[in-house]
Amino acid sequence: MSARRQLAFWAGAISLFVLLLWALKPVLLPFVVGMAIAYLFDPLVDWFERRGIGRAFGTLIIMVGGVLVTLIAAVALFPLIRDQVVALSQSLPDLIDRAQSAGRELVDQLMSMLTRQQRTAVSTGLSEVGKSSVAIIGDLVSRVWSGGLVVVDFVSIMLITPVVVFYLLRDWEKMLATIDGWLPRQHVAVIREQAHLIDRALAGFVRGQLLVCLISGVLYAVGWTLAGLNFGLIIGLIAGFLAFIPYVGGLVGLTLALTVGVGAFGLDWIRLGAIFGVYLLVQGLEGTVVQPRLVGRSVGLHDLWIIFALLAGGALFGFVGVLVAVPTAAAIGVLVRFALHRYLVSGYYSGRISTGEGGDDAG
Repeated sequence: MSARRQLAFWAGAISLFVLLLWALKPVLLPFVVGMAIAYLFDPLVDWFERRGIGRAFGTLIIMVGGVLVTLIAAVALFPLIRDQVVALSQSLPDLIDRAQSAGRELVDQLMSMLTRQQRTAVSTGLSEVGKSSVAIIGDLVSRVWSGGLVVVDFVSIMLITPVVVFYLLRDWEKMLATIDGWLPRQHVAVIREQAHLIDRALAGFVRGQLLVCLISGVLYAVGWTLAGLNFGLIIGLIAGFLAFIPYVGGLVGLTLALTVGVGAFGLDWIRLGAIFGVYLLVQGLEGTVVQPRLVGRSVGLHDLWIIFALLAGGALFGFVGVLVAVPTAAAIGVLVRFALHRYLVSGYYSGRISTGEGGDDAG
């Protein structure tokens, strides 16, 4: 088969696969969540298997252990988190009103230092920024709602995902062997190499990033609680949960923390400075110690590309797209680097190829 016909075949197969995913996206969420969990815990099942424990029994041990850990964490932490969430939801409107009053007071003080023309220009600019912010937030909420991030079929996830996890963990090696048997024999070595690179990138990023989220959430929660911030625990956990999106988790947490802080303390610059200091400290530790050691450059993707992938995935497939955005971007990054390497060593780059030889080099 010529290189052109192979390219057409695989392009058609990939296009058909993407269209199928698009058509089935309303029912994909529990399966995608199950695949992610199975991927995370497959090394642990392999560890059991190397010690003579069958995959089925090892999978059962992991699932029972996961349920027990979840129940213990729920019993230990749920009441505290629930109380903070309820109290925060009840107090937030009043805290926002106080923060707005303090903000207006600060703005009035600053505006009194300006000329009339400068005050007019600043007022116009602030008004335009406010309108734009409201429009952006409204559009984001609309996308999230329509994409299924809010209206999630919780029952289907709780019922279907454990079944998916069990069967995937039990049959993981068999499925990989089956897929390997489907690979075109002419290119099987290259495909295996690239699949290994993709797996290494995903393993380094996903498992490392989960630890980064956990560590950041704990540091924010402890730091803001020690700084005297009301609801510091729940705000820190929110910041940690969103830390998988570069810069977003910290900024969202800081915004909530400052809003609650201004609402509770007013313009107490010492306390507000302590809140901001915790943010700077955690960001510094995350950027210089935690992130490089746990994640490093395992994915090989710039933070901006990760943010773009998350936004694009959310816009195209909703919450499912957010879940698969970084793995897909990592896989694309590996394949693009492979294609670029092949191009740089080919005659197309060096100019040593004639029109008639294109088919040989391309293959």
